[in-house]
Amino acid sequence: MRLLASLLLLAVVTACGASSTDDARAGDRATDIAFLTELMHRDAALLNLLDVGLGRRLDPAVTAATDQLRVDAIARIETAADQLESWDEEVPKTVRDHGFEHSTDAHDIPSLDGMPTGDDLQELGREHGAGFEAAFVELLASSLEATRDLAGALPADGEGVAALAREAKKSCDEALQAVSR
Repeated sequence: MRLLASLLLLAVVTACGASSTDDARAGDRATDIAFLTELMHRDAALLNLLDVGLGRRLDPAVTAATDQLRVDAIARIETAADQLESWDEEVPKTVRDHGFEHSTDAHDIPSLDGMPTGDDLQELGREHGAGFEAAFVELLASSLEATRDLAGALPADGEGVAALAREAKKSCDEALQAVSR
């Protein structure tokens, strides 16, 4: 269901970007590009964190939340990349792209406050049992809060990029609620 919603959102984002010729909108384009670029980096870092949890014994609510987060993050990355391409903008390489280490420390990756670093992920990978779950949930909550704050900084009304920001915020809020129980 969320995949279908994400595909519909992609159509709206692309249509809005293609039909927007207003000079005032052109000023907003730079803000939209910066948002989409940072969202892609944050979602890629989130996916790396989620990878560390694969195959680990986690509370069922945490597992369900991470499964949905994975779907949502992939859809947002694809939507953001498609939007940037439709504007003839460069799609950034992220920590998920071939040739980058799986960390947010790579030289072309911006600093992402609130997101786990490669060292954080390596340390997490050494944890076991309840210690792993507690550390995983802590890093996950920090990541989600940072992404939610980014998404919440954009105007809440409108279509296109604003709709993607609302979806990111909603996804983060739902996951935070699920893992905070």
